[in-house]
Amino acid sequence: MKRKWCFTIGLLVLGASVASGEEKRPQVKGGIGDKPFITRMGAATGVGGYTEIHFRFERTDGITEAITFEAKRFNIFTYTPVSDRVRVASELEFEEGGEEIKVEIAALDFELHPSVTLRGGIILSPLGRFNLAHDSPGYDLTDRPLVSTKIIPTALSEAGMGVFGAFYPTSRSRVTYELYGVNGFHDGVLTGDPDGTRIAAGRGNWEDNNNRPAWVGRLAVSPQPAYEVGFSFHRGAYNVWEVEKLQVDERRDLIITAVDWEASWGRFELVGEYAKASIDVPAESVVFQSRQSGYYAQVNTHFGRDLVPALPGSEFTAVVRLGNVDF
Repeated sequence: MKRKWCFTIGLLVLGASVASGEEKRPQVKGGIGDKPFITRMGAATGVGGYTEIHFRFERTDGITEAITFEAKRFNIFTYTPVSDRVRVASELEFEEGGEEIKVEIAALDFELHPSVTLRGGIILSPLGRFNLAHDSPGYDLTDRPLVSTKIIPTALSEAGMGVFGAFYPTSRSRVTYELYGVNGFHDGVLTGDPDGTRIAAGRGNWEDNNNRPAWVGRLAVSPQPAYEVGFSFHRGAYNVWEVEKLQVDERRDLIITAVDWEASWGRFELVGEYAKASIDVPAESVVFQSRQSGYYAQVNTHFGRDLVPALPGSEFTAVVRLGNVDF
């Protein structure tokens, strides 16, 4: 059994605190309309961003694999209320010192009713809460959970269109929903990674390879602001099985289901996520795996508030995270 140790220090800077006066509880804390380090320019556009730099020390089986600085990512985002009903959000991400540049969000919202809003463009798929709110400044660890990068390939951005909204059964409880038709994954799920079936290798299907939309959605129940449980799914075909109405292969579906949770009691927080993937493969083997799953559970506790006089409002956090992925 290989043992791998990793020591990471994250530096997160740039921007200002969230603008005051936000009375409405965001659809997802840290999501599109609630990004970290975003500030208003007048009464309209909000602009923000952050940079993330790591120092990494890794050893596997007693062998040092890395002692390095890593310019992980640099993000810029905007949020513009065009009118009372129309909003535009965008995010541009530079990863690994500029080796990868991508548009992570380019979405247009049109509110029909406080409980029904249409959304289209490049969206963050509501597959688990972490994919919707994954910016490092919002978390106590900069390394993302394994399940949220291997089974749910965060950040999963897809071209699509759909609807989202919220209902309030009582003054403290809330139910939110999101449902979109998207392009889904392509056959890189099977062929894009030499290690075998890897869902992340099937991302980036910007022109639907099989002309059949996939569906992704999430339903979250929050009996009070301190507690929330979410249930989500992503379902669709990833291969090409018809060409000019001629069948050339069997239709092969990829189905991902996930459960996420978040709870807080005083200084303590409990967050986590479980995801399971079912993949139609030509023949299950060492290379092609039809079942994959993973989870993470994390406990945070905050202490020492204002112990550093130069940083008003600062605090220390002790974190324990348990995670596992089974390919």
